Amino acid sequence: MAIKDLIENENNCQNTKVNELYLSSHLTYGVLCSIFEFVFKHFKVAFFVFIFFLFIYILYKSYWSPVFYAKELSEVGFNHIPKGKDRCLNIIRAQKGRRFGSKLPPPYPNGWFALVESRDLVVGGVVAIDALGLNLCVYRGEDETARVVDAYCPHLGANLAIGGNVCGNCIECPFHQWKFGEDGQCVSIPHTETVPKGISIKTYPSMEIDGTVWVWYDAEGRPPLWTVEDSDETKNWGYRGRNEFLVNAHIQEIPENGADVAHLNAVHNVSLLTDVGYKYPFLNNIIGCHNWSAEWSKGEMDHLAQIKIAHQYIIMKFDVFPINVTVHQIGPAHVRLRFHSPLGPMTIIQSVTPIAPLVQKVVHRVYTPRYNAILGAALVLMEAYQFARDVAIWNNKRYVSSPVYVKNDKTIRTFRSWFSQFYSEQSVSLKDALQNPLDW
Repeated sequence: MAIKDLIENENNCQNTKVNELYLSSHLTYGVLCSIFEFVFKHFKVAFFVFIFFLFIYILYKSYWSPVFYAKELSEVGFNHIPKGKDRCLNIIRAQKGRRFGSKLPPPYPNGWFALVESRDLVVGGVVAIDALGLNLCVYRGEDETARVVDAYCPHLGANLAIGGNVCGNCIECPFHQWKFGEDGQCVSIPHTETVPKGISIKTYPSMEIDGTVWVWYDAEGRPPLWTVEDSDETKNWGYRGRNEFLVNAHIQEIPENGADVAHLNAVHNVSLLTDVGYKYPFLNNIIGCHNWSAEWSKGEMDHLAQIKIAHQYIIMKFDVFPINVTVHQIGPAHVRLRFHSPLGPMTIIQSVTPIAPLVQKVVHRVYTPRYNAILGAALVLMEAYQFARDVAIWNNKRYVSSPVYVKNDKTIRTFRSWFSQFYSEQSVSLKDALQNPLDW
């Protein structure tokens, strides 16, 4: 009798579960049907609401919330590695097994390098930066001036950028509250009436232009060999956002791309909207493709170079969106790209910062007038999609010190000669930089 009751109870439980499952699925089906029925009956209203909120979102991103697009080191250029649970390990293995070539130039050329965006360094703010084989502390004093100093306190080695405080225009050590002034000299030690002479931290020349704090790096210890005036665009136009990439390559490879005119139509011909044109070239006439012509030349001053680029977007043989671009290369790691389009001007500020001997942080910051802010916000993404095609190549190529040049490569030879001025006798070699990745 007991066994019969147990069986009946079990059957009742199963029936109950089946009924609950049926009711749940029936309820879900009913809700979905109601939603689809409502959307179908009120399609015009729903479509209008969708377009309205999409328009509001676009305005919000264009005027009040700058676009931010970032790619890590392993996110671009590794589509050839199969997906699976060990894919990350396989990417790391591919990176470690890669041969970068021979006779690579020094990894840290002399010049100005971007460290932190001005908007991210408030008064009293402190930021820790590892770049150029150095550990740096960037802080903004009460006078609103940004300063760059060595990160370590000479007392017992505490990192001033991690837990340190800004007092007036001084940086205070988090360990024993020693204060260092604008010139790096120690100006205050708690419970010590007179500060001993000769206690200081190293300071680095810095400037704040193009919405960014820059540091001067020179292997010979020379003061800045050139300075740069702030651009009118970054002062008078709106900031529309930025994209940034980590690139596994020597720093020279990135600006050299501008002198490599032939690569433009080889890598950037297919529409930035989709890569389908690579597989089905006949579609390029329908969805559009890019056509480029460019000319690289030295500037009026030794540290300057210039590129003039003419761009066409061709659909069915018609140029639907012509753009002319003037590119100003300022030293090894600072570029201003000025776009002239039918919808108004735009400017991109590019910076390249070596955060390791063969790892570069490349950032593009976009500025436009207020009336074409939407185009500026779109440019953040459009330029990122094009740049990612270069990154995919850089992340897998090797440096060729003595390439086989053809006639179209004459500007590459000229560029390498021009860029060599940023290396000097005391420039750290790649071998030493890899053995001692940080200058402790």
